[in-house]
Amino acid sequence: MSLKKVTLRLNIKYGVMQALYWMGFITVYNYAAYFLSDKGFNSSQTGIILAVASILAALLQPPIAAYADKAEESKLKRIILALTSAIVVLTVLIVAIRSYPYLTAILLLLIITFVHTLHSFINSFAMEYANKGIQLNFTIARAVGSLGAAFASFGVGYITAKLGADSVPVIYFAMFLLLIPVTLSFKPAHDVGISSEVIKYAHAPATGVFKFFAKYKKFTGLLIGSTLIFTSHNMNINFLINIVKRLGHGSAELGNVLGIAAIFEVIGMILYLIISKRLKCSMLVQISAVFFTIEKLGILLSKNINHIYASYSLQMFSYAVFVPATVYYINNLMRDNDRIKGQAYLTTTMTLGGVFGSLLGGTLIDALSIPSMLLIATIISAAGSLLVVVFTEKEKAI
Repeated sequence: MSLKKVTLRLNIKYGVMQALYWMGFITVYNYAAYFLSDKGFNSSQTGIILAVASILAALLQPPIAAYADKAEESKLKRIILALTSAIVVLTVLIVAIRSYPYLTAILLLLIITFVHTLHSFINSFAMEYANKGIQLNFTIARAVGSLGAAFASFGVGYITAKLGADSVPVIYFAMFLLLIPVTLSFKPAHDVGISSEVIKYAHAPATGVFKFFAKYKKFTGLLIGSTLIFTSHNMNINFLINIVKRLGHGSAELGNVLGIAAIFEVIGMILYLIISKRLKCSMLVQISAVFFTIEKLGILLSKNINHIYASYSLQMFSYAVFVPATVYYINNLMRDNDRIKGQAYLTTTMTLGGVFGSLLGGTLIDALSIPSMLLIATIISAAGSLLVVVFTEKEKAI
């Protein structure tokens, strides 16, 4: 089979992988507050559950990434399969014991942990092929992922409005179960073929944590800024059901908001393909960071559900650009033996944002009010945007 046909098949399969992952992610994570509320948990308790899951994921990602970076033969496929299989098994258990709220919460906590951990390795999976000269387009595949998330958002919103919260685990069980055969269908990157134009480096030992941050000094500031941005982002997204209910709506409208956001993510990622030919990834990271804060300001000022819809359409310029821009930025900035670790550290900031956002969001809603939580989220986002703008350096070709 020609390299062109192999590349096309790989792009299709990777697009399906992204779609299944993000359909599962949307259903697990963005409907967690709705699901836990149905089981009798309040906003603060939900925040603690989501925060603990994020902490565990943040602790898991770096050592797994270090293991993957050290290995001369890629372990990414095995890591993805192991995490996905764990999610499937835990989901079977959560369905079986759904009448026990506390056991259900513990299982959901573990599922969210593995879903978060899976994120960076699915991203790195694409870069592994790209670095072997195979034109696997992460941005298009990630756009397919957002399209899948859009369908899932509308679909889950409709299904939960009809069948209730217990339908949520059944839906994401199907997504992650399908992800297993899709992952198994990939051949290792070194077996597919290496372009003659790609420079081959001898395998170098992975850089230790302290040496890594000494080598990429400004990257630390970017990580702190990203953590603040995603703290704010999670304060909004984790308690979106509370925001929607405050305006007099329910799970169907929650699905609409998430679906609209995902559709505009697709548009934004297509836009990224065009503008990335004119602007460096570093500049796109900075621009998207600023739009996160503009989006949060829009949500803060929203007076009805249509304003919420309009605010979440700004995902086109924030999240939709930030995700591919940072993946390519790290790939361009870092050496081969640091890239998986770099992707994992960035994903860890998103996970830590989940920790702080979950704790702060739930606590502020219960202690103060939803508008107060949204105001504080906007201030945190502004601080994060400033740090990302200051500490994102121009990437160099390696």
